Amino acid sequence: MTAADELRDAADKLAPESTTRLTLTGEYPDLDACYAQLLRDTAETVDAVIRHGLEVDETAHWLQAALAAARKINGGQR
Repeated sequence: MTAADELRDAADKLAPESTTRLTLTGEYPDLDACYAQLLRDTAETVDAVIRHGLEVDETAHWLQAALAAARKINGGQR
């Protein structure tokens, strides 16, 4: 399972993916939906890093907190 997979799994546990792109300025129906979108966005960034032939550093400042939260939401699975 990749870091992006872990992030998406956690996002799916929090809230279903929206059919429209919501913003962070009040259009989210609840906090879980907002956080789920942040996890999905981070997963997309991980995918982009991999597509460009770079190795994902799970300790990078932009990934570490989101990945730790995803792992906690996913019950510690790896």
